[in-house]
Amino acid sequence: MIFKISNTQSLQLFYLLRQGAMIFTSILLAKSRLTLGEIGTYELLLFISYTLSFWWISGLVQGLLTTYPRLSDIEQRQFTFNAYAVFVGISVGIFLLFTIFKTSLLTLLIGQSEVSYFYIFLIFILLNFPTYLLENLLLLQEKPKEIARYGIVFFLSQPLAVLLPVYLGLDFEWSIIGLVIVASLKHLWLLINIWQNGLWQLQWKMIQKWMWLSIPLIIYALLGGFNVAFDNWLVNYHYQNDAAQFAIFRYGAQELPFTLALTNALSAALLPEIVKDLPKALPSIKAKSLQLFHLLFPLSIMLVLTSKWLFPLVFNPAFSASVDVFNIFLLILISRLIMSRPILMALQANRGVLIISVFELIINGVLSFILLQYWGMVGVAVGTLVAYTFEKILLCTYLYVRFGVPVQAYTSVKWLSIYGVALLVAYYFS
Repeated sequence: MIFKISNTQSLQLFYLLRQGAMIFTSILLAKSRLTLGEIGTYELLLFISYTLSFWWISGLVQGLLTTYPRLSDIEQRQFTFNAYAVFVGISVGIFLLFTIFKTSLLTLLIGQSEVSYFYIFLIFILLNFPTYLLENLLLLQEKPKEIARYGIVFFLSQPLAVLLPVYLGLDFEWSIIGLVIVASLKHLWLLINIWQNGLWQLQWKMIQKWMWLSIPLIIYALLGGFNVAFDNWLVNYHYQNDAAQFAIFRYGAQELPFTLALTNALSAALLPEIVKDLPKALPSIKAKSLQLFHLLFPLSIMLVLTSKWLFPLVFNPAFSASVDVFNIFLLILISRLIMSRPILMALQANRGVLIISVFELIINGVLSFILLQYWGMVGVAVGTLVAYTFEKILLCTYLYVRFGVPVQAYTSVKWLSIYGVALLVAYYFS
């Protein structure tokens, strides 16, 4: 019997494996010989990578997913190569900027002019950023089995690259070198795909059109992801660059494991479907999001009630202070599973989404800064929760007012209400 897997399932599996690799690495680093400060340095490097990439990669990928299905076969092949050229160009630009202006840019990003292993990590950034194209190209090329294979290789290779030197007693520099090697292999995989499926011709008009469509999406992603970046920056600044406190916040400021993997993969897989036929896609969105309800809400409720004991056990007792932050971030699930955003993206209602994200950013920034003074890290978590909830309410309202699509058309409101109340009650008793 031939094993079959759909595009949506394969992309969800890939995102699960990628996030699983990160979680697995975090757990074993916490249990290793490394100090909280050394783990904090690693988390700081990951934070730098995230800050330099989340906005433009997310915006360009969403523009890719909504543009590619509308093109002819020849144009799709041209677009494949031109997308790679743009990603490489931006990555080279970032590499050169930080090579020349390292001290000033690091001070701007994290409030300190030096980070251990930064130059080696910069090579990882150069090679790794373009590889975010690969799983999305495979999705558009309808190659679900290759997406799954790529995810399995990622899951096996990246934790091994980071953890093996640590447990062999080598300097942590070798872990960063391991990341560079893994990024090189992923980039080679991407190049093979571009060689086989791309038409190697620069098309400036195509790039300009893609950029024009993607700019609101990039700004939206920048503003939306800025909440995460701002939270991390604010905590790092408040605790005066204390790497240990930064690590505690980073380990706690996580939603339910695999939530982002599953929801982001579902959103990406749905975009081409919505572009082709919105009325047909709405019941599919409702059914697939309901499947996530039944999976993720019970897990969240269980974690809220047990995190006090699980966190020190899974990581180590030094991370007990992360629990209060983690429990608040679990509540974001209630708004996260409402799929209004990918529908608006597919409908190319980018300007309205952008305006809403500005309001979200303002609320998160103001609330997090104020509440940090009274509640510490927990205040930052509360500010983030309120901002995410407010954003989703506005997105649902905008989708209904402009396009006449009510929330019940793509969300099981009954099950969302039942699970949402249950999660809030569990948090109260925790």
